[in-house]
Amino acid sequence: MKYAIAKRYKCIDAHNHVWGRNGRLDTAEAENVLKAADLVGIDRICVSVPLTHDCPTPEEVRRNNDIAIEAMKFSKRFLGFCFVNPGYAREATAEIERCVVEHGMVGVKLYHQYFISDPAQRPVMEKAAELGIPVLMHAGKVTDPMTRAAQPRLSAAEHFLQALKMFPDTMLIQGHIGGGGDWEWNLRGLESISGNNYYIDLSGSVVDAGIARRTLDTVGEDRVLFATDMSYEEGVGKVIDAGFSERQLVKIFSGNMEKILARRKK
Repeated sequence: MKYAIAKRYKCIDAHNHVWGRNGRLDTAEAENVLKAADLVGIDRICVSVPLTHDCPTPEEVRRNNDIAIEAMKFSKRFLGFCFVNPGYAREATAEIERCVVEHGMVGVKLYHQYFISDPAQRPVMEKAAELGIPVLMHAGKVTDPMTRAAQPRLSAAEHFLQALKMFPDTMLIQGHIGGGGDWEWNLRGLESISGNNYYIDLSGSVVDAGIARRTLDTVGEDRVLFATDMSYEEGVGKVIDAGFSERQLVKIFSGNMEKILARRKK
């Protein structure tokens, strides 16, 4: 493919998914993810199986994480992120322990059940810091009434700024700057970002002119992660079109994520 990512970057997709069918990994769909990754030059893929309704039970959470564990066994290219519902604090921390320590997952995935700055997140955040793994949070600044009603606790820039103060030892990844909504508003809120524990991924289907470049210019080249969230061509195109330097491409495609993965405590 003309615009595939060069193999020398050993690209890591920091935000993607696999899904289940009848309670097990949908292996056909997982194979398609790997084929798509091959076509655009992605080496390893961080995957989770989140639940999007208001209050997933511990049993639902465990079943979905078992699908991610299946994916990791299906291919070593899949790096699992453990989805949890912080509303069940004891069960959530035990599930992170199971997924990371027993099964080798490399991160935590949160959806919109709680803002990332909600005090209910503390046990999850402290467990992630203890294990040296990042927390990837579904995020955005939506403006249409329907989506706002469906996701009333969707985290945006101001919530991440608060969370960095509340949980200073935890690595936070703001998900999909290109996931929709007012991404420019999000970036304006991040102009004061500081510290070594904040990252943002470039995933999402939005390919507005300048989105990748403006993200890097706002938060700095050491905080930007390549990701697709299943929008493969868009994910690659917005980075290739941004005019980044070779040093910046190395960091975005794999270097920054490799540093995150290296902080995992064995």
